[in-house]
Amino acid sequence: MAGLFVMAMFVSLRALSLSGEQVAQRDLGRFGASIGYGSIVLPPGESRFVPDLRGRAAGAGLTDVEVMLSASGMQIATVPARDVSMLETAWQLSPYPDRYQLLSGRWPSQPGEVVVTEPADLAATVGGDLPVLGGKASLRVVGTADDRFARTSNLLVAPGTWTALDANLAEGFPLLGAQPILLWSGNDVLGAVAAFSGAVRDAKPRLPDTASADLGLVEDTQLIRAQLVLQPERTWIARSPAGYTLPSLLLPVAMVLLVFGLNDRRFRRTTDRLVAVGVHRSTATAAMTLATLAWCTAAAAAGALAGTGIGLATRTFIARVRDMPSAPLDGLAAPMLRLLAMVVVTCVCTGIVTALRSRQGKVARRPRSAVKLAWAGKLLSRDTRHIVAVIAWCATVAYGVRVDSPAQAMILTGLITIAVLLSVPDVVDVMLRVFPEHGPRRRLARRQLTGDRRRAAAVIAVLTVLMGASTSSLVLLDTMIRTLDAQAYPEVLPGQVMLADRASITWPAPTPVLRALEASGKADQFPRAELRYLFTTDARGATTRSVTRDNHHGSLLAVATAQDVEQIIGHPLESAQRTTLSNGGLLIWADAPHPPVEGTTIHLTVKEGDKPIGRTPGVPVAVVDVPLVEWRVGTDGIMLSSTAQTLQLPAPPAGPQIISGVTEAQAKAIQEAVASAGLDARMARIHTPPSPPVPAVAIVVTAVGLAFLALAGVLMATRAQTRTLRGYLGRLIAIGVSPTWARHVLLIQYGSIVATSTLLSVVIALPPTVVLAMQVSGFSFAIPWSQLATLLATIYLAVLLAVLRSTLSLRAT
Repeated sequence: MAGLFVMAMFVSLRALSLSGEQVAQRDLGRFGASIGYGSIVLPPGESRFVPDLRGRAAGAGLTDVEVMLSASGMQIATVPARDVSMLETAWQLSPYPDRYQLLSGRWPSQPGEVVVTEPADLAATVGGDLPVLGGKASLRVVGTADDRFARTSNLLVAPGTWTALDANLAEGFPLLGAQPILLWSGNDVLGAVAAFSGAVRDAKPRLPDTASADLGLVEDTQLIRAQLVLQPERTWIARSPAGYTLPSLLLPVAMVLLVFGLNDRRFRRTTDRLVAVGVHRSTATAAMTLATLAWCTAAAAAGALAGTGIGLATRTFIARVRDMPSAPLDGLAAPMLRLLAMVVVTCVCTGIVTALRSRQGKVARRPRSAVKLAWAGKLLSRDTRHIVAVIAWCATVAYGVRVDSPAQAMILTGLITIAVLLSVPDVVDVMLRVFPEHGPRRRLARRQLTGDRRRAAAVIAVLTVLMGASTSSLVLLDTMIRTLDAQAYPEVLPGQVMLADRASITWPAPTPVLRALEASGKADQFPRAELRYLFTTDARGATTRSVTRDNHHGSLLAVATAQDVEQIIGHPLESAQRTTLSNGGLLIWADAPHPPVEGTTIHLTVKEGDKPIGRTPGVPVAVVDVPLVEWRVGTDGIMLSSTAQTLQLPAPPAGPQIISGVTEAQAKAIQEAVASAGLDARMARIHTPPSPPVPAVAIVVTAVGLAFLALAGVLMATRAQTRTLRGYLGRLIAIGVSPTWARHVLLIQYGSIVATSTLLSVVIALPPTVVLAMQVSGFSFAIPWSQLATLLATIYLAVLLAVLRSTLSLRAT
């Protein structure tokens, strides 16, 4: 089973990361290198830069030259407004043959023609028109294509489309711009840098807002195929240690120990029989170890082959769900050899320990000195294990204070697992001491466990590893989902529309936006509140003045009246909150860091940059609850504008406006009015619920795989232990104990073992995620009670059914 899980997870997780060659296919297509992305932004209608760059590249000796324009702010005329990326190049020449595959129609050849990738995402039809930029431009859809490396739509347009756009569109869409990329075959980077820098240098006089033509800046944008091929994406095997790395180390060890633990009494009886017929004890022990080694190695190899098959099937399923190519499957020999090596080393080490215990155990026929030596050896073994356990717990604490990522939390889970496993024998002793003996069945169950505590310890250790790993992955998965959900928030509250600049939500909306709304009359009947962010920047943008709470970094907001506060936060204020505002106070968000106590006063700090330059008198505060939306991200609270003036706090002359009390249809009508005026519709931000959180596929695969592994491991251990105890229970039945009693004894044993394993699994599962939530800002710790209850209930039910099924055939022996 260990081999099956380890290889299945290895093969599955390898499918989630691209190889170096696939990265090159995605980023470079058929070309050998590219340069220039991010060095310059071309406005709509720019027609001289691309021919100039192409000519310079040809003059520099570059071959198979192509210039692609990438515009990320192309706005589709939909409500709510949506931006997509537009890529312009000669698509008929197949620049990206392994990325884009034509589904219908043809590739664009004339300016204004477009092929839409992932057409289901954009609902485009071949032969129709696709209005963009508020309807000020339209593209003719001539085909659809599949983007093998993305699931969102791109617009693949023909050369000349960007030049054909009206240059005046930049006034209404301030973020609209195209970034040129030079692609060519070969590795002549210096010639490409010189050509691109020269083109940028000549363009700067007519494009004053472009980036510098510094050679170092341009050279830093280079992508070379030979380098990309050697730099694959970081695999999820490395990013998610709980999926493969930790199980590949712990599972083989745990399974080998389980085999030795379940068969400990049988091995001792067989060894004694061999010794009785004249075989030396060391030879007999070595024979049992080699036999177990052969069986475990064969089982691991068979499981590895089966796991590879399951992994291949899982890869196919994952590729279809993600709609992305899987990385080539290679390097299977390394995990298989690692698995077999772990099995061999564990078997040999366990065999050596078994041989030493076998010699120490047969002390009755030895002289007193040998008996003392044997007991000394046992004490030394126990003390050594205790020392190693203490070291493991200390290492766990030392590493825990450094955890700052989910991957490190998984490693911490592995360290805790090792420390817990080293403590299992002591836990078994405690369990047996507190085990109730009320009634003959419980007494018999306890005495049997006491007489064969190695078997009990082995089963508890394996179940602890499996249940701890599965519950830990479920807790981490739920925490990540809750964290993603908390980090996904709308731009405004329901019923609100925010008029703000597209470049920053803290800036007021441009005058044309306000005029367009006034002309449309769509927002005349709704109340507005002007929101001012209490920080200012000088004309050069070099010096910023702001105000924060003492020893905090969140900025503050200001509005004109308490009614404006109610409109902005979306609910009425309480009388105490109104009184605080009227008395020149401040309302702090309830989820702000370290919210103050109601009715107290705090001081505010005025800063120039990061340097404090002033401090206000005490300001009364109250706490107010406001859902998280974009306009209040990075802020701590709100006050009246009159209070800000009295305290002489830095405040801009104007700020964005929030329209409140609108329905969903009215909000869309306001945004559509802005778009109809030829302006960026996103300058009228409306409420759009965030998409449901989707955790990484690798984390989901790991959680599901570990849950099935825990269930399968419990079933396997239950059946194996029942087979081991079949003879013992048969003898009980032979002396008059009823089969029902025998089943009760077995159920009591399993109940105590699984309950102990459950408690230890909690010790493994909770601390890593708690530490992660405490040390990483923004992480929301959560326990998935329903999922955990379902998993544990399934495990307990499986144990019950397995025990009943195995004991139905008990016979007197």
